[in-house]
Amino acid sequence: MPPALALVLTFLFVAYLFRREFRQDYAPTLALSIPCIYLLILGSRSVSQWLSLGTPISAGDIEEGSPLDRTVFFALIIAGLIVLWQRRISWSQLFKNNIALALFVLYCGISIVWSDFPFVSFKRWTKGFGDPIIMLIILTEREPIKAAQFVFKIWIYILIPFSILFIKYFPHLGRGFSEWTGAAVNTGVTTNKNLLGFILMASGLFLVWRLSEKWGGERKPGKWIDDVGIPIFFLGMVGWLLFMANSKTSLMGLIVGILVYVGLGLRNVRAHVGSYLSAGILTLLIMQAAFDITGALIEGTGRDATLTGRTELWEVVLSMDPRPILGYGFESFWLGDRLKVLHEMYAFKPNQAHNGYIETYLNLGWVGLFFVAWVIVSCFVKLRKMLASDPGMTELVLFGRFGMAFLAAFVVYNYTEAAFKSLHFLFVIFLLFTIKYSELQQRIAQSSPAGFPRDAQSPQEQRV
Repeated sequence: MPPALALVLTFLFVAYLFRREFRQDYAPTLALSIPCIYLLILGSRSVSQWLSLGTPISAGDIEEGSPLDRTVFFALIIAGLIVLWQRRISWSQLFKNNIALALFVLYCGISIVWSDFPFVSFKRWTKGFGDPIIMLIILTEREPIKAAQFVFKIWIYILIPFSILFIKYFPHLGRGFSEWTGAAVNTGVTTNKNLLGFILMASGLFLVWRLSEKWGGERKPGKWIDDVGIPIFFLGMVGWLLFMANSKTSLMGLIVGILVYVGLGLRNVRAHVGSYLSAGILTLLIMQAAFDITGALIEGTGRDATLTGRTELWEVVLSMDPRPILGYGFESFWLGDRLKVLHEMYAFKPNQAHNGYIETYLNLGWVGLFFVAWVIVSCFVKLRKMLASDPGMTELVLFGRFGMAFLAAFVVYNYTEAAFKSLHFLFVIFLLFTIKYSELQQRIAQSSPAGFPRDAQSPQEQRV
């Protein structure tokens, strides 16, 4: 097929999906365009890259961005703040409900004091405020779960088909070379195969959630094409892209997430999820000590024992003038002389530890790891409450299952990639499940038949 024809057909396919989506019962607000744009950028390439105004040479440069990229993100953050101001959310109550996350962000800000590059660290810290602001737009919607579904579907409908298009028909855009081995890799709409991999991991988990709403949820009447046909078709596309990307970490995360999601379909597991988690962790520790299960899993996925050189990199960075208690300051380790030394040692010029826990340790020390663990536990507690909210498969319970599956995949993913950082696609989604918004369940109740009709407004929305 000629590339031009493939491009036209892809645009028509996406337009068809959008047409079907906007004809659904749920009517998205204009404010949802902000998280849609935000995630589309984080899930593909920066605006300057799409416009070919320059290609950053490292992940650090990508995070700093060009003036155009900084302007775009700043505009999205301001627009998000305006939306939240109009909705009159209580910031003080929000902070009280999210103590772990608030203290973690505060500690990151305090760590700027001992950073070797305080100005760069401060800029990166302030840019990170956009992540929770964008997710709060979704959480403060009148129907937050449907709003989250809408945002997910929008970026899936765009990123997945165009990744296939780029790989098959526009290889100069959809293919590249591995920074580790130099081998040819498929990148789709992203800039490397790992970025494509985590997009596919999140997409696969969402599509499983979408399908289970029809087969295992409240069985509300719907359209077979939208509820079953399109999700199954996209799961096939995700599978093909995972094969082409050959991202073992993302595949492992997706498998773990699906297993967790399926397991939580059992009422007894949902009711005692904490006990099952404890038993699972204990079992894994025993198996690791007795049989080195980690090594077996690594070999089973076709990787060498060094995880393509990652373990060697971990040893090097952990031995470089360590600051175990407080770290080097927020996003400060990969700067200055340390970065120069590592770039001289490695041809692929590393700019992250490729391990979220080690990356946090380098920047924020053991104190930072404690706060990260606290945030993860608070996310788990919030999701467990969702799972226990009703014995049946209600909308909230299914959302909790999806969140718990994503949390498990996110924790696994951070073993070989660093995703506990601002402006990271997976971290932004993690915040969607982590942030506690006290009116979430109330809004869901109001959108149900027993509450406000879908075409009516709640008293709070009338005031807004």
